[in-house]
Amino acid sequence: MRFFTLLLLLLVCPAGAAETIRVAVAANFRATLQDISAGFERASGHRVILSSASTGMLYTQITHGAPFDLFFAADRATPEKLLASGAFPTAQSTFCYARGALVLAGAEHGGNSLANPARSLAIANPATAPYGVAALEVLERPEFAAGKARKLVRGSNVVQAYQFWHSGAVDLALVPRALAPGAWQVPLDWYSPIEQHAIALGHSEAVDAYLKWIRSDTVRNLIEDAGYDPCP
Repeated sequence: MRFFTLLLLLLVCPAGAAETIRVAVAANFRATLQDISAGFERASGHRVILSSASTGMLYTQITHGAPFDLFFAADRATPEKLLASGAFPTAQSTFCYARGALVLAGAEHGGNSLANPARSLAIANPATAPYGVAALEVLERPEFAAGKARKLVRGSNVVQAYQFWHSGAVDLALVPRALAPGAWQVPLDWYSPIEQHAIALGHSEAVDAYLKWIRSDTVRNLIEDAGYDPCP
């Protein structure tokens, strides 16, 4: 199946027709999409340029005219808001490409660590990052009320929140499973589902070929291997 998909890409992208695709991607998915795009570039000859930040920051850039062809967000609402705006006439719909999950990096006693006010914690800024919103939902659970006096550090995105923990600046971090696959997984019913949706903002043969690649079985397997759950 993988080689069949690659052959199709080569057929729809003849030599000499290489294009550049500009992609805005939520910080949590950048590393995964970089690996995915590398395979597409080898097969098609097209070039993929990724720009990464929190979903909210990328939305602001797009609405202020940033020339992206595709937007991979960390939620469903933000791409749908772009679609509803009518500012992108070639955009037809959004689609789910992954479901995220939260883990608690640095936890020695599972979720009980969140009830300890002496344990500092990093999360992504909930004002711009969907994973930060999910982290706040977890922290608002009654059993963690005793931990509200903790030092809470907000990264501009989930990667920065992870780096705060990895560098030792904080004791704990609520981050995507894809960033810390061995960490304690937060129960899925402790926060709203994190459905990550994408939208094509521009249209070209290269963009169409990239979307076919993203939706292929090969790429779906890569996404799951990276720590994400399949879309419903």
